[in-house]
Amino acid sequence: MSGAVTVQSIDPAAAAETTLRAAAAKAGLFFGVAASPNRLHPIVGQEFNQLTPENDMKPDRIATSSGGLQNTSGADTLVNHAQSNNMLVRGHTLVWHSQAGALQGASQATLNTFIGNAINRWGSRIAYWDVVNEALEDNNTGRRRTQWPHTMNRDANGDGDFFDAGDTDVIRDSFIRAKQVVQAGGLTTKLCINDYDVEGLTVQGGTQNRKANALYDIVRNYRQYIDCVGFQGHFNDNPNSIITNDLQANIQRFADLGVEVHLSEVDIDDDLSNNDIGAGQAENYRKVVRACLNVTKCTGITVWGISDSESWRSSERGLLFTGGNGSYQKKAAYHAVLDELNKGRNSTPPTTPPVGPTTLPPTTPPVTSAPPTTPPTPTTGCSATVSLNSWTGGFVATVRVTAGTSPINRWSVQLTLPPGTTVTNVWNANRSGTSGTVQFSNVSYNGSVNAGQYTEFGFQGTGAATGLTPVCTAS
Repeated sequence: MSGAVTVQSIDPAAAAETTLRAAAAKAGLFFGVAASPNRLHPIVGQEFNQLTPENDMKPDRIATSSGGLQNTSGADTLVNHAQSNNMLVRGHTLVWHSQAGALQGASQATLNTFIGNAINRWGSRIAYWDVVNEALEDNNTGRRRTQWPHTMNRDANGDGDFFDAGDTDVIRDSFIRAKQVVQAGGLTTKLCINDYDVEGLTVQGGTQNRKANALYDIVRNYRQYIDCVGFQGHFNDNPNSIITNDLQANIQRFADLGVEVHLSEVDIDDDLSNNDIGAGQAENYRKVVRACLNVTKCTGITVWGISDSESWRSSERGLLFTGGNGSYQKKAAYHAVLDELNKGRNSTPPTTPPVGPTTLPPTTPPVTSAPPTTPPTPTTGCSATVSLNSWTGGFVATVRVTAGTSPINRWSVQLTLPPGTTVTNVWNANRSGTSGTVQFSNVSYNGSVNAGQYTEFGFQGTGAATGLTPVCTAS
């Protein structure tokens, strides 16, 4: 079963779908659920078109100390059930510091053996695998975890990262092994990295989300191995776990790297709606689903269980149904999600400013409007176009730099801003100046652009940004 998702247009006059899976499929994404073998009630196949084993593929269930497989009957049951109900499967998970079981303390060689055995057992019946799960520390430090398996990491040149060829990085090495297995077997399985508290560009109070930035750097550096990113979406009143108004912007930032983005383990604590599991919680779900729908490469949402009473966080009442044991009642949140899915994709930029913390600009790309549908006419050197997402008092600009008839190695773009307009933040470019005539130039990883191809950078500002005319030069 392939993980490919076809985006379909929606006729506004068409009748609304009556299940989550049908509405999601029409909008061009999956809507899934975490499940276990003893909870495969009819609702699973009726409402959802993707399934994640909640626990039955974790190493403590299926791994031996040598990297072999054992006790796979629960996982087999879930995969077979998904196939019989035309559902995608997300394998969860191969490398994780928690619930490691017999693999605890294993070497990279043993992890590689397990990775190969697990991927090959189910093959392309697994559309997505979480290869590495929760690799980054809590509390918004932006650092890697320090417990096994990350104790195997070595920063050979002492530059503070693990991205250099001489470094040892369990994330890179695990993805390389997974990619080798997928390619050798001719599988369609896509390989994901998955984490929590990485959903927004910022956290409570407007502080930058350093954990999200660290994940972004991992994906950008290992893009050749990573196909998809999971934002777990365990939203609650922890300052690092709230629903921020830059969720969509962060999804877009990762999507711009070319990966699929999934909201992979969603539950929304009732504390975020003052313990209201009616309209308040429904509105929170609506915001989260809409953020995904507004980004084309956000191709799936998975809720972490069916009902509140069966959730790992049952006291927080964060799911779409009440009831249990096969008898479920739809909450207001269910109807809000279904309504948003039936509205379909929407790339129209907002006409009002985002609500929430705005005193500190994000350090990475916010949401942008769609790039121009007509590319600039190729020339020698380079050309540039600007697309804007504006609101009263502010804007986000995305600048597309296109190489002409020959490859370029460096580029710069000059923009003259209107009086009173100030650049507050920039990503994927260096900047000289903040007002008047501002010069932007490539950073280390995006200066080389092949003939006729393009790269993009962005910036955020205050004031108005109408009538911008970029001047591009290249060498």
